Amino acid sequence: MTRTPIQRWRTLATQEASMIKFSLFCTALLMAGASVAAQAEYPTRPIRLIVNSAPAGPVDICARAIATYAGKLLGQTVIVENRPGASGRIGAQAVAKAPPDGYTLLMTLDALLTVNPHVFKGLGDDVISHLEPLSVAGSFGLALTVQPDLGVTTVEEFLRYARSTPLAYSSAGYGSPGNLAFEKLKLATGIEVAHVPFGGSPGAINALLGDQIQVGFLSAAAVQPHIKARKMRALAISSRELDPDLPGVPVMAQLGVESLKDFEAEFAFLVMAPRGMPPDVAAKWDDTLAQVYASPAFQASIASLGMRAPFGGSVEAKSWVNAQIGSWEEVIEKAGITSQ
Repeated sequence: MTRTPIQRWRTLATQEASMIKFSLFCTALLMAGASVAAQAEYPTRPIRLIVNSAPAGPVDICARAIATYAGKLLGQTVIVENRPGASGRIGAQAVAKAPPDGYTLLMTLDALLTVNPHVFKGLGDDVISHLEPLSVAGSFGLALTVQPDLGVTTVEEFLRYARSTPLAYSSAGYGSPGNLAFEKLKLATGIEVAHVPFGGSPGAINALLGDQIQVGFLSAAAVQPHIKARKMRALAISSRELDPDLPGVPVMAQLGVESLKDFEAEFAFLVMAPRGMPPDVAAKWDDTLAQVYASPAFQASIASLGMRAPFGGSVEAKSWVNAQIGSWEEVIEKAGITSQ
């Protein structure tokens, strides 16, 4: 029986989990000297960090911050190269086909692994089986944001309003975090709200500001200034933790609404590599990125993105993907989210 890309990913992940202690043991005993020597030599030339989205977006900004600080620690230039298109598949495929030597890496939204295989049915082994997470570069939630003119101040009031009045919500496109989070809300509560996709987060935010739509799940950091200016109102946060960018805004799952008690919509940035990277090179990146994430200067440089824990190495990244990889399948299927 033919297995899906996600099933193949899970098989690979399970095999890796069962082998990790044995691999570390063998590496320590049989490759200690060679590993130290290789780590001392790597890298000997510039490294490419391919971003599978457009310049100046959140993934790109985070990638450039990582490149700056990692490059200093590694003693080599880390060149950020944007390859957007096909919902991230173009950049991802370029990295999947690259040699697994540590000189070509990928910066991506986790949706590449957790969402795209469900939305793009033709997504095959060239991405899913040929890439592995190297690091999780922070996670983020979204803010359920409305026009102040609606006159609603809580999620409960919004749900009542939505059941009696035709509304439309904006997102950065089909399969985007805002689209997924709102469709999950619709499925949980039974409300009907039309979807108006835009070509990116700025378009979705501007549509709300321009009264083209009435509501959206939007980046908390991006809408913060508009909320302060009272041009928008945030009703709740989609993640399990409060967002420091929006103090006083409650978490969706803790509102006391029965249908939302398990609600969560959270996303992460991943650094990925072609599968088969040498253990010593992977260890070098684990150590380097741990230092980057611990740097107060790095944290300050990405504060505007609203990123928060977890920041971590390959173990944390694989754990995140394994936890999220099946979480969107039911939402996508029931909501009929497809590539347009």
